[in-house]
Amino acid sequence: MSGICGICELGAQPSQAAMAPMLSRLSVSAEERSATLAHSSIRLGVSARWSTQELGAAGDLYIAADTDLINRQAIQDHLKSEKVTGDLSSTPQQIAALYHLHGFDFVKQLEGAFAIAIWDEKQNRLLLATDPLGIKTLYYTREGAAFLFASRAGSLQASLKEKRSPNAAATVQYLIFSVVTAPLSIYQGIERLPPGHLLNFSGGRESKRRYWDLAYVEEKRGTESSWRDRLREQMRAAVHRHLEGGDRENTGAYLSGGTDSSTVVAFMSDRFSSVNCCSISFPVSGYNEIEYARATAKHFNASHHELCLSPADAIDAIPRVVSYYDEPFANSSALASYHCALLGNRYGLHTMLAGDGGDELFAGNERYASDKRFSVYHSIPRWLRKGIVEPLASLLPANDGPLSLPGRYIRRANIPNPRRVFSYGVFLSEPPDSIFEPGFLQQAPPEKWMAIADTHFNETQATSELNRIMHLDLKIILADNDLRKVSGTAELAGVRVRYPLLDRQLAEFSGTIPTHLKLKGSRKRYIFKKAMEGILPDAVLHKKKHGFGVPIGDWILQDPKLKSLAQDVLNDPRTRQRGYFKVDFYRKISDLHRREHAAFYGEVIWYLVALELWHREHFDSIVREPVHAD
Repeated sequence: MSGICGICELGAQPSQAAMAPMLSRLSVSAEERSATLAHSSIRLGVSARWSTQELGAAGDLYIAADTDLINRQAIQDHLKSEKVTGDLSSTPQQIAALYHLHGFDFVKQLEGAFAIAIWDEKQNRLLLATDPLGIKTLYYTREGAAFLFASRAGSLQASLKEKRSPNAAATVQYLIFSVVTAPLSIYQGIERLPPGHLLNFSGGRESKRRYWDLAYVEEKRGTESSWRDRLREQMRAAVHRHLEGGDRENTGAYLSGGTDSSTVVAFMSDRFSSVNCCSISFPVSGYNEIEYARATAKHFNASHHELCLSPADAIDAIPRVVSYYDEPFANSSALASYHCALLGNRYGLHTMLAGDGGDELFAGNERYASDKRFSVYHSIPRWLRKGIVEPLASLLPANDGPLSLPGRYIRRANIPNPRRVFSYGVFLSEPPDSIFEPGFLQQAPPEKWMAIADTHFNETQATSELNRIMHLDLKIILADNDLRKVSGTAELAGVRVRYPLLDRQLAEFSGTIPTHLKLKGSRKRYIFKKAMEGILPDAVLHKKKHGFGVPIGDWILQDPKLKSLAQDVLNDPRTRQRGYFKVDFYRKISDLHRREHAAFYGEVIWYLVALELWHREHFDSIVREPVHAD
């Protein structure tokens, strides 16, 4: 990940040598250019892959900005209306002008993706900000009197004199969610600034505050047809806004064949003839959506590029993806995302629009419908549930037979959310002491595993269970996971990504839609599909959801090279001596992978392999590196 970094030490200007390791770890490609900017107590740095990653000074403000803004003209118009004069040609100069006008609220004038650092010389204050939906990231830490920040956690780890150990709590988050969740990082004492937050470092102290969050204030007025029409035009406008600065030749779209990516292509076709789009297919039943991607491409006369991903392609991508992600990252669909972006780059695309966000804003995930079936149980009066239903169910067999279904349903229904929606995973369904070493559980007590998820779920401004679950997914499944997957693999392939369905205005509109129109009965994304009727092909609009998954579990069983990689890593004494898992757990998961559900347990195998590969690539190598000279 290219990006920005900085060191702030009041009364002592940080040296260029101190920043060198940070910049080195930020760099992804030899094409990147790096620069620093220093003044009094601050040194800012940038490793720039794109022209919108910049340093700049304006009066008493010193700014590092990693942005992809979609409202640059609106910003110019706003500054003009406020009678702001002078040179406003660069993003740092525009940010400085907005900061002088609005103070901390300058972020509310920005639309799109951004990570920004402002050193205010007059106030002796460092301000960090990330965009509302979490497209860009910033990490920060303290070492002695110095405050350090960077776009990558590994950039900070590389620059520290005293290297940080892996964070056990963060490792558990990775195992549950396939990614380390904010505000944690994989390193002790290094944190990630959550989406929609500002951090103020002043007087040797730091403080954070949220400046934006999605509120679910449902409007009760309006007919179904009026919501349908309003949503359609909101989505159209969002896609059009995200085409700012692009042209048909170098702008394209990811096309999975699902409704989200197809919707993006549909509204892109308003502006571009023959939209460029890229798709990945798989030679495995149950994972392939290429027929739907082709239907969308044909319907909109798109210029469609395809790649059938093989195990050999996965083998090629694994070391690149592992090297790029400097925190453990086990979303196996990153292997497909990387090759899809690489395909776009091969055809001259500089910017690709992705459809991420539709599931989390408009109730497209299957677990929303399945969880609704469990929540219905609690509409039964408590006296009836506890006094009659549950005692009767306890008399039935507790096995895997059909007579055990009532008992299993009741047990699942009685798990409170948000734990219930994640309770199918191995790490939340098995006894912790059957998986982990005792020393590891002391560092990461099981009663704290869901603390971050609980906070997202319980602090949501929402009245419905569905909106609270979707808000949780917006924070963890999307911002922590899917966005980092798509943005990261795209950058690795030399492509920039935009997310029109995560347009802030569209997101805010989604929060006003009545819940019963998002999930109507068991019909997922109901109003979304109504909005796209007559625009998307019927086959695409009403197909069963597949997503962008990779058949990693099947491949690890069947492909000799992937099978060898997994066995070599999991059986290596280095892996088993990390202090995480009991030896019996490795044996059990490998056996279940072979005998029962290859796809389900294969993903767990991949989590374990990816964690060990991260250790070898990022932690073991960095702790052996010499410390930089002051």
